[in-house]
Amino acid sequence: MSVDSFRPLAGLRVLEFGQIVTVPFCGMLLADLGADVVKVENTDGGDGMRQWPPLMRAAPDAEAYSGNFASLNRNKRSIAANLKDPADVARVRDLCAAADIVLENFRPGVMQRLGLGYEALRERRPQLVYCSVTGYGQDGPYAKKGAFDVTVQAISGLMSVTGENDSIPVKCGVPVADFTAGLYAAYSILAAIMEVRRTGVGTQIDCSMLGCMLGISALQISEYFGTGRAPQRLGSAHPRNAPYQPSRAATSPS
Repeated sequence: MSVDSFRPLAGLRVLEFGQIVTVPFCGMLLADLGADVVKVENTDGGDGMRQWPPLMRAAPDAEAYSGNFASLNRNKRSIAANLKDPADVARVRDLCAAADIVLENFRPGVMQRLGLGYEALRERRPQLVYCSVTGYGQDGPYAKKGAFDVTVQAISGLMSVTGENDSIPVKCGVPVADFTAGLYAAYSILAAIMEVRRTGVGTQIDCSMLGCMLGISALQISEYFGTGRAPQRLGSAHPRNAPYQPSRAATSPS
């Protein structure tokens, strides 16, 4: 089976409210599987990543576009909407009423104030799967706080086990909190769609970046609860296996 013909989500409509990495990555994964993803962007330049370098051209006389933006938004359609304009909000609400999935990463309460929260939308679309991705979840002491990849890497403890043992904590070289949350969100949405097909009833998914990072830190967390000792930075070493660190090879890569 070719990649182009493998479209298990064909026929599903997704409304994506999000920018930069986490929600666009999740939406792209769904689009790659055949879903019709409609990205809702602001009227003042759209997704901020549209301006990120490198700027590329498909042909010398073609309009320049961001390679970073393209890498997270393939296979989507886009519309522009001013969510401070009641008329635009009403139009977007109508689109949500025809959607199977709504995907958003505003701080808790923002979509509700716009009349685009789960409770409002489910009245018109009971089978709606509504996925909210935030830094720290929909409730709790950190719920209203904004989150960046680096802050979630820090608060989750990931940075405390990254780097050499005599160094300060180090951020991962890729935005692992952003991408991990996108993966967990897509995984959860697929499970929710299966439940809709079984029962006809939708749901709201609360996907937090912090929760996702704790999920992939299961080995370190279980070590702490099992021994009472906080895991240490080991560089490229392994706590149980050796040899494991990078070693000089007998021949060069060339």
